[in-house]
Amino acid sequence: MSTRSSSSRIPAGLLALGVMAAVAAVLALLFGPVFWHPGHYLFSTVEDGIKNYYTALWYTQHDTGWRFTGMNYPFGEHVVFTDDQPLLSFALAWLHRHGLAFDGVAVLNSAMLLAQVLSVPPLLALLRRCRLPAWYASIITVLMVLLAPQLDRLLGHYALSYACVIPTLWYLAVRAAESRRPLAWYAAYAAATLVFGGLHPYYLPMSALLLLALGAVSWWQQPGRASWPARLRYWLPLVLAVAVPIGIFQGALALTDPYAADRPATPYGFFAYSSSVWSVFFPVELPVRGWWQAIFHTPDPEWEGQAYVGLAGTLVALATLWRLAGYLRARRWARLRWPALPPVLRTSLWAGLLILLFAMGWPFRWGLEGLIPYLGPIKQFRSIGRFAWIFYYFYSVYAAYALYQGFRWLRQRGRPQLAAGALAVLLLLWAAEGVFNTAHKAYLIQHPRAAGRSLTAADAPAARYAARLATAGVSAAAFQAVVPIPYYSLGSEVFDVFGSDLSSYESMRASLETGLPIATAMLSRTALYQAQALNQLRSHPAIDKTLLNYLPDQRPFLVVVAARAPRDSADAALLARARIIYRDSTVWLAELPLNKLEGRPALEAEFRAQAGALHAYPGYWSNNENPQVAYRSFDVPDPAVTAYDAGKTPLLGAGAQAVRKGGLFLLDTKLARAGWYEASVWANVRTPELPNLHWSLTDARGVVQDSAIIETKASSDLLGDWARLTARIQAPQPGLKLRLWMRGRRYVADEFELRPAGATIWRRTAGGGLVRNNYPLLPAPPVATPLARRR
Repeated sequence: MSTRSSSSRIPAGLLALGVMAAVAAVLALLFGPVFWHPGHYLFSTVEDGIKNYYTALWYTQHDTGWRFTGMNYPFGEHVVFTDDQPLLSFALAWLHRHGLAFDGVAVLNSAMLLAQVLSVPPLLALLRRCRLPAWYASIITVLMVLLAPQLDRLLGHYALSYACVIPTLWYLAVRAAESRRPLAWYAAYAAATLVFGGLHPYYLPMSALLLLALGAVSWWQQPGRASWPARLRYWLPLVLAVAVPIGIFQGALALTDPYAADRPATPYGFFAYSSSVWSVFFPVELPVRGWWQAIFHTPDPEWEGQAYVGLAGTLVALATLWRLAGYLRARRWARLRWPALPPVLRTSLWAGLLILLFAMGWPFRWGLEGLIPYLGPIKQFRSIGRFAWIFYYFYSVYAAYALYQGFRWLRQRGRPQLAAGALAVLLLLWAAEGVFNTAHKAYLIQHPRAAGRSLTAADAPAARYAARLATAGVSAAAFQAVVPIPYYSLGSEVFDVFGSDLSSYESMRASLETGLPIATAMLSRTALYQAQALNQLRSHPAIDKTLLNYLPDQRPFLVVVAARAPRDSADAALLARARIIYRDSTVWLAELPLNKLEGRPALEAEFRAQAGALHAYPGYWSNNENPQVAYRSFDVPDPAVTAYDAGKTPLLGAGAQAVRKGGLFLLDTKLARAGWYEASVWANVRTPELPNLHWSLTDARGVVQDSAIIETKASSDLLGDWARLTARIQAPQPGLKLRLWMRGRRYVADEFELRPAGATIWRRTAGGGLVRNNYPLLPAPPVATPLARRR
């Protein structure tokens, strides 16, 4: 049967070009100068947005092959974990090496806008396969593009903004299912999957889930393939279309990733970043979402799970549920298995529902959370809510078909005015939401949080850092890498330090303009031993810095300080060890010599010089008289705690406290004096989960006067595989009760100490080493990965 209306006289190619032109015109109208001058705007200047520009631009200017050298200095990183759109970056770097001049920001921005236009041909073809007239299919195509959930990714996750990916894969899958000789279409599907996966790894599981769900539903709906030859003919090409590109990708990654053994195995977010009914069928954009919530009191939708189908789609869903209820009451089971829909939708609607359930976390929410660690590579794709994008396209085509069938039903019953009016109202509602969705993104791009920002090449007229260094009388060649302040460290799934968007922007701009890499990471799945070494830059001078063992020479670091950004105590301490060489209202530059990072020998000399004047108490010395000090070594584990065999080497002494689940009581005491106190405890960072340190101050009536939670992931003091959790507590009056405890699952703690903040407490270890204020003055112990021994 022909899939085209007999009244249609417009060639399919010409129709697609016309709709593409219409979408381009709408984008030009809504995005305005961004559309015509894409190199003049950054779609985002914060968080992942600025980083994804930086990684692509750095790779284009400096790198080749699989290695990215712009961040995570001196280790570098595999391109797959940088979000630099590897295939696009490979091509741009090749052009750059061959002398072609181009604006990298303009190319990236143009690619994102072009992808919206390129989603038209497959969407239009799929709608026409549903036997919808050309005029109606054209309108729906434009509306689907404008409401597409991937437009949100224009504001940060650029490689995921390519709205043409899912419609293209769906179209190829449909053609393979229709064809009597599907091998060519499956080959095209595999090739498209590999190309899209080369832009972002998330497209690989999306492609697999899309094709396997369609294949499973089609198999279920077409019985009679019970023989093994029939099964083989059906499933073999389908599975190969998924397995071959994924196998090529995984094989290439396994052969070229030197840090695979120490990457996080189970990233956080499998359930947190999932979809829900609220993120699919209810408004997600402000201010409309606020108005809706004020009336219906619906919860906030998870951003990663947004795949909003529009209010018109929600009305269709309600009507569909009503009709399904009628089928169930009448026990018309066949209508559930074989709905009265065109072949494209008969399988896609069921497949979309299955995919949506997965995006919502089912069946794992049914008490099957324990299966997640056994999902292999799938568990690396923690934002399962993104899979709901597939449902958006499947369901939107179904909603369009259902609306048109309702229009025809009313016309056939002699109500043409009502039919036209109802369809017009629903399409206008759909259009209004789509235009608002796209226009809101365009507005945010044209009105960023901080106006006037840009990323430039080192030789561009707008480059400023060379001039700043010249004013300071130095050159970029005198330094080996950039250290940002406020510091940031993201991607290891253990450390989560992010001080300021100003800092990330200025450090990345400085890196591009000077050609110096950045000695930290804002990447994905960073090897833990590398994150440990880099985060030690902010550690106390008492801690030896393992990073120094990996540096190629003794040149200092260039510290780039975002002048208007707030700095925490660790940032301030690091800056105090540097020498400021330049200041303006935006940026400070400072020279940080490597010998300023460590101070253990000086602290040991301090103890020898003061030993005769120190006050001796059982187990420690102090420079103060009668300080209120508490200490626990955990050499003998607490029998009241549910422990487990963690297999971790203690930080000091004969043992450490492993906790399977729940709390670990540390201290419950009255503070004899008012003033500042410091409590610290060490937690192992190579455990399944990380604990938090809790404290509270209560008065004689039991009323809490103050409390706080200190997270391991924000710790700046790292020694081997241990992080020091530090609580600074102010007691406004004597006699307040201080409680300290840890909470978490499957964690290990060691060496707890409470002391007055103004007191210096010294201890001796069993091996004769010194401990100053709960900082062991020992050479850095090895971390638990063989990769750390590689230079």
